[in-house]
Amino acid sequence: MVGDFQQSIYWQRADLNYYRAVHQALIADKHGESLEFAVTFRLDQKQLDFVNETFREILNDKDGQVPFVELQPRPEMLPGKVIRVPLVAKQLLPLGKKLKDYQKARCEAEYLAQWIRDAGLEKLSADSWREVAILCPRKAWLQTMAAALRRVGLPVAIQSERDVKGDSPAYAWLTALLTIMTDPLNAYEIVGVLREIFGASDHDLAVFSEGQKTRFRIDEILSATGKISSVLHTLAEVRQRAEGVALFDAVTLIIEQTQLRERLLLLPATEFGDLARELDALLAQAAEAEANGMILAGFAEQLRNDFASPRAVRFSADDNAIQLITSHKAKGSEWQAVIVPFLARELRTPSPRYPNFVKSPVDGELIIAFGKEDKSKNLKEAIEYAQQQELERLLYVATTRARHALVIVLDQEIFSTSEGKLPRTAQLRRLLRDKDSYSGEFDQHSSTIDEILETSPTVTPAPEKNGAEIKPLTSRELKGAAKRASEFVRKTTPSALDSDVPSEVRRRSRLDNLATLYGRWWHKFFERLDWKGGIDSAQKLFEEKLPMSPDPQAATKAWNATRGNLFSDPSIVRFLGSNETLVHAEFPFSWPRNDRSVLEGLIDSIMINRKAGGCLLLDW
Repeated sequence: MVGDFQQSIYWQRADLNYYRAVHQALIADKHGESLEFAVTFRLDQKQLDFVNETFREILNDKDGQVPFVELQPRPEMLPGKVIRVPLVAKQLLPLGKKLKDYQKARCEAEYLAQWIRDAGLEKLSADSWREVAILCPRKAWLQTMAAALRRVGLPVAIQSERDVKGDSPAYAWLTALLTIMTDPLNAYEIVGVLREIFGASDHDLAVFSEGQKTRFRIDEILSATGKISSVLHTLAEVRQRAEGVALFDAVTLIIEQTQLRERLLLLPATEFGDLARELDALLAQAAEAEANGMILAGFAEQLRNDFASPRAVRFSADDNAIQLITSHKAKGSEWQAVIVPFLARELRTPSPRYPNFVKSPVDGELIIAFGKEDKSKNLKEAIEYAQQQELERLLYVATTRARHALVIVLDQEIFSTSEGKLPRTAQLRRLLRDKDSYSGEFDQHSSTIDEILETSPTVTPAPEKNGAEIKPLTSRELKGAAKRASEFVRKTTPSALDSDVPSEVRRRSRLDNLATLYGRWWHKFFERLDWKGGIDSAQKLFEEKLPMSPDPQAATKAWNATRGNLFSDPSIVRFLGSNETLVHAEFPFSWPRNDRSVLEGLIDSIMINRKAGGCLLLDW
């Protein structure tokens, strides 16, 4: 069993009490041993000190909260920094005007955006803007911050699971076009295409229809006498030409004839990202669907079915952009600098949809609630308390993502009530603990915000029992479990096969030394190569990126070898230049080694030409 109690941030999906009870039962029956991983290879010294001093009291193993595992430093740890940014209400908020929560947040975002621009990458200890992340506990707050950053000229990329595929104009517009091509009498979708893609006005649409929606059809080519009929004429012609054509060619034809790519490029890249790359990704998806035997109607249906699915990647128009991401989604990730704003802002929990299943955090009892009146007062209080404890763990996740610099925005004055009190659900309440003031601007010396935080005793409290209990296993059950313990497919990753690398070298591999910095540069360079552009394009990109290499001499030597062995081979050049060759980056694979184990990992790049029946694997 593997799991970090401190990072349990989805209490409604995962029963933390039950998991802890199973954990304790295995240890109590002496059939399991508890292991704690305390040495951190992410945080530098000052972030580590801050986390230890802050969360020793918050994660206190009381009333169902998890215990805190004190972090230990790794060898050769860098100094790091914790920067505090106090906000003063009278400098940011208009005097005598009562502002709503979102208006206050906008004021904070404007100030913080200016602060980030003035601070620059050097003070944030980051190599690029992509290594700077801003974490918020709510998805809606990201847009406020993004708008402020764009206004001061900083590049932004929002990474949020709230985005669905249909939010992208590239996905939505292509889906609509393919839908009407396969359903030419769908007046509703045809009107949508005319309005959204071709910019037809409501007035022109109303005049054309004359109240008859049946006029919106592209099943046959009719004469064009005006604005709307001309577009319908074009769409009907495109549909006729696409009939009977292979899927990929049909999609390509539809995109070209409707000038979809050119229309997408008219949209602001700062708001929608790199739509051209998203359209290319959809074309690649069409090619893959064709290889699997799909036709145009099936592909259009697939796009419609996936319309509300989360977007796996949002392509940024600027790869070197500040990452805006929810604290939930940041779990497992890391950046050189992390900024945590809106700490004093009220965290409202969304109203549940009824009917729904409700599990008591106290005793694990499961009930069906058809309305809020079905929950007792005690149950409501228990759920609210469990949610607050989850937010405390979410704060732990957010403050342990920074490798070199953690920025804490102290916005107590901005969101306090007229009585000077913080909202009950504000995360800053956990940090302040009844303190009323703070001070300091850039602080590169203090390892913690110690004017605010009180030191806590290191005595570990005795664990308290929670509602879930696990009965001891019988002898028969233990024998059966032991017998079947190895009956699973074992997964091996490539790194586990490298037995020649000493363990102490592997432990040091996360440090930002010359080798790892050069490795990152080499990877980023290869990721930007245009494989179909030929050697001249590749050489131009190399010369452009070489000044940024941590080791230019090694880079030149490696590039000359790559150029001689890869781009000078005629068969490889022809393979890369073929229109049938599709390039996939970070390609996952699962390779069976035998009946009981598989090898899993990622290939840096794989080029597949299904027509030729060949592929080229590159690992750089």
